[in-house]
Amino acid sequence: MRRRVLASRLKAVEEQLPVVGSNEERVLMSLYRFFDGRKHAFELLASKVAAQVLGDSGAMYREGWLTRAGGDGGVDFVGRLDVGSAGSSTPLVVLGQAKCVTPRTSIGPDQVARVVARLRRGWVGVFVTTGVFSRQAQVEIVDDQYPLVLINGRVLVEQVLRMTAQDHDGDLDALLKTVVEAYENGVTQRRPEEILLG
Repeated sequence: MRRRVLASRLKAVEEQLPVVGSNEERVLMSLYRFFDGRKHAFELLASKVAAQVLGDSGAMYREGWLTRAGGDGGVDFVGRLDVGSAGSSTPLVVLGQAKCVTPRTSIGPDQVARVVARLRRGWVGVFVTTGVFSRQAQVEIVDDQYPLVLINGRVLVEQVLRMTAQDHDGDLDALLKTVVEAYENGVTQRRPEEILLG
């Protein structure tokens, strides 16, 4: 039974990246090159992608803020997920980590563990990367039942293309320019639990 559950939830490297030679692969490489010299700005893009992915689950997601560069302890952005109906819901803190790496780079269990270590009871984590998640990292998340959503390079590109089509008339450069310009205003120094107050 355990083997079946693992097999159904683990993704091979090829499943986590766009098809070789596709437009999506070109977009992923463009994202990596664009943010390679400005990795902190990638955190804002990751926050927006996480908002779309979690919002698509049927729950209400609210973007919060980005943490200050350096000394973030494994957390790059904070959000809030309201689960339930309008009249009866519960808010959950969402802690996010963003890693802009070369697309075939594997995120290992130690990197995932940094986010998990910051989660409190009832909190949710999300890890967004331009790369992939190693098999061992995925196994640990499934085995230990960590409340962590993994967003790999393929999903990242799908969401970025969706945002580009919805808000920027298909112009990727316009989206990236908006992200860089908005980055500074998104950074603040607050405790994650403060997201529950608003």
